[in-house]
Amino acid sequence: MLSACGVLLFASCVEDLDFDQLDEVVLTPVFEADFIFSRFDTSEFEDPNLPPDTPIDVPPVRDTINYDLVGTDFAIDNLERVELTFEFRNTIETSFEFEFQFLNDSDQPVGNLYMMTANPGLGEGTEPVVTTEIIELDNATLAQLASARKLATEVRVINANSDLRGFVELRSKGTYFVNYQL
Repeated sequence: MLSACGVLLFASCVEDLDFDQLDEVVLTPVFEADFIFSRFDTSEFEDPNLPPDTPIDVPPVRDTINYDLVGTDFAIDNLERVELTFEFRNTIETSFEFEFQFLNDSDQPVGNLYMMTANPGLGEGTEPVVTTEIIELDNATLAQLASARKLATEVRVINANSDLRGFVELRSKGTYFVNYQL
């Protein structure tokens, strides 16, 4: 038996290996990360003293957070693109405008201002109306956003009145497509 294994070992074929093929290997992982989450529920802001159907002025809700979109030179050099997916779930019977922009360390805008509108809902207790928007940031745009360190957001209510009830929720994620050649 041992002699048969020895014969097989010496009789087996080994193909010449081309180690230069490693230069042709490209890694293409895809990563997903949470981006922005926000929820606005009218029950937190109801004023029972207002008469029905009274127009109300709801000031825009603004927020700025630290957010480094690309992080490192490796990311800038090897990111093929980033897809930002936004999903609004709205039961409030009015539209909401949402915008965001990246900022540098000095709070100066970097790149484009992005705007989208969440469609009106059908009222409290109904299934949310879903609005989805995808923004694709290509490699050239990501290079432009390399100095971004913050994210500024603003939400505005369209045609608010005292009868509005329900919630609007924003969920979003960033999908990072890497293209790295060894």
